[in-house]
Amino acid sequence: MNVPNLLSIFRLFITIFFILAVYHDRLNYALYLFILQGITDLLDGFIARVFGLKTTLGAFLDPLADKTMLIAAFVMLSFKNILPSWLLILVLLRDMVIAGGFLFLYRLARTVKPVPTILGKITTVSQIAVILYFLWFVSGRFDAAFIYAAAFFTVISGCHYVLVGIRLLRSGKVDQSPAN
Repeated sequence: MNVPNLLSIFRLFITIFFILAVYHDRLNYALYLFILQGITDLLDGFIARVFGLKTTLGAFLDPLADKTMLIAAFVMLSFKNILPSWLLILVLLRDMVIAGGFLFLYRLARTVKPVPTILGKITTVSQIAVILYFLWFVSGRFDAAFIYAAAFFTVISGCHYVLVGIRLLRSGKVDQSPAN
């Protein structure tokens, strides 16, 4: 177990406290915990790249911690009526479509690996920004532009990943006979 993997596990652990903070209306603590999760995410990636500590476990743990952090934030903030529930539904639907598509392609060709796209990264940044914005200005007047930007990139990147999957199927790089 190396430092980047421990940081990913720590991020998963912090998510529990983030959920509790939001549930108990301690949104200032939730903000600090969310920022701490972001810092540990940056650190684990930096340390893994700079010190050559990339592992198969880390390739699984890091995105798991990222998705857990984001989904927990959207679920809890929607549950507390801080974020609109339709945005939560969009985020969950996109992630389910991407995960389902990946599992389908993986079943066809076990060599398929998830590869983030620039639109996927922009979507993640916009989703993090909307969470930070609403945690920071929880008692203030909200700018709907943050919500609509996150929704726009969520939909666009979801469609883009579907198109990438379809192109991969059509290219013949994925064996279309069912795998055993």
